[in-house]
Amino acid sequence: MVGLALTVGAIWQATGAKKAAREAKGAVYRRNAADAMVEIVRIAEQLNTSVLYERGTEASIQLRELAIRIPRDREEFAKFLATDADKLKDVESSCKRWVDFLAQGEFPLNAAEKNYLFKETLNTVQELSAIQGRLRGRLDQEEK
Repeated sequence: MVGLALTVGAIWQATGAKKAAREAKGAVYRRNAADAMVEIVRIAEQLNTSVLYERGTEASIQLRELAIRIPRDREEFAKFLATDADKLKDVESSCKRWVDFLAQGEFPLNAAEKNYLFKETLNTVQELSAIQGRLRGRLDQEEK
């Protein structure tokens, strides 16, 4: 009887440990998603600044980095991003347009091109910041 009680106790503890491990894994996943968005926003802000000051080489590097990171992170964290994954897909499309746009001309851009690209990248920074804010809000809610 004592052996059976110990076995049941061990199973109960193992089940609790398994549940705790799953919860911890989920928390790490969500935190990694939020951290990835922080990095994407940082790169987008740098891109916006590079466009403003017409730093063509830097803008191209930052744009390539966004074009790589956004689809990768969108796919990896789709479960936590939920509807924001679609918004990231729109940002990804914008990045592809900019790559084509920058391939057609070189810095310095004319005033209309610079204005267009600056507004586009600024709108993207704002959209990404909004996504980041929603992710942080969800994290904060879950931690309460």
